[in-house]
Amino acid sequence: MRPLNTAELLNAWEQGTGRTLPVKALLLLDTACIDGEPYDPALLSIGQRDARLLQLREWMFGSQLLNICDCPNCSERIEWLNYVTDLRVPQKATTVETLRMQFENYTIQFRLPNSYDLSKAASRVYSLIPEKLLTECIISAQKDAQDCDSSELPEQVLELLDDRMAAEDPQANVVMKLSCPACGHLWEVQFDIVSYLWTEIDNWAKHVLQDVAMLATAFGWSESQILSLSPQRRQWYLDIVNQ
Repeated sequence: MRPLNTAELLNAWEQGTGRTLPVKALLLLDTACIDGEPYDPALLSIGQRDARLLQLREWMFGSQLLNICDCPNCSERIEWLNYVTDLRVPQKATTVETLRMQFENYTIQFRLPNSYDLSKAASRVYSLIPEKLLTECIISAQKDAQDCDSSELPEQVLELLDDRMAAEDPQANVVMKLSCPACGHLWEVQFDIVSYLWTEIDNWAKHVLQDVAMLATAFGWSESQILSLSPQRRQWYLDIVNQ
């Protein structure tokens, strides 16, 4: 994986406009792939995907993240800073594609959810059957050493499987603990790197296009010529135009 240049990031932003967040995430990772990299980003676990997006975010916008939310108890607006290192969960040295869970007389072999699964989860079938995302990730299920249908597993087994998946892929579930300075209310929020990063990219892209329009009008340059300039040099020319 590598950092994206201005033109690549703008192209990814344009292609991702109006698409779902999982698709937007894959557009970024596909663009950042180095030729010959032996993996399909959509097959990465959600935690592995998010770890790569955090790295892209750090390359593009730096290590500091500004967060804003309203207290659910008193509606006080709260702002706080995080760093990428605060949000990055240590990854296991080796990644096992097939995992195993034993509970009483049940033996489950499973894999972690990936972006293909998230895309399917947006369908009507998944919305009607919430546990379908879990069962799709089950490779095999046995009861008393006999094969059984994953759709017939007890709710308790599925709950334990859900917990096990979360434990095996902790980067996919980064939670921040917050305290309201106004009323003292305590609560937790989940940090979604895809939503956070795409909001930043959207704001950045619109700002860059405004700069392009201004420089094109002032100097008659093409978009490609303007984007080939370093951000610092573009800013120098903008300062000249704004004098």
